[in-house]
Amino acid sequence: MKTNLPKRLLQALPYAAVILAVYLALPFGAMGLGRADIYNIVPLLDCCGCMAVGYFYGRKHGRDPVLPLVSALLFLPMMFIFYNTTAWIYLILTAIFAYLGQCIGNMYQSKFGR
Repeated sequence: MKTNLPKRLLQALPYAAVILAVYLALPFGAMGLGRADIYNIVPLLDCCGCMAVGYFYGRKHGRDPVLPLVSALLFLPMMFIFYNTTAWIYLILTAIFAYLGQCIGNMYQSKFGR
């Protein structure tokens, strides 16, 4: 396990900004379209966005549990702003998908190099 937590948080900051942009852009885009049926799949698209960001983080920095925790913590206020408390399962799913993306990115990086 890596030990320098402030450095790891600083490395995860740009990726967390992209995750936050995904969390904000998708619900606002669904509201702009004005269709309620699209709004139901937005949390699943958030999970896919977390997986994509986790992939790029894993390719560059390897597996690290900081980014999945940050992605879940960033989803917490979005859950209360855009959704209701029944979306709590997506807190867990965003962390799982971010870590899964990191694992895939780490495997890709170790197999094919940078």
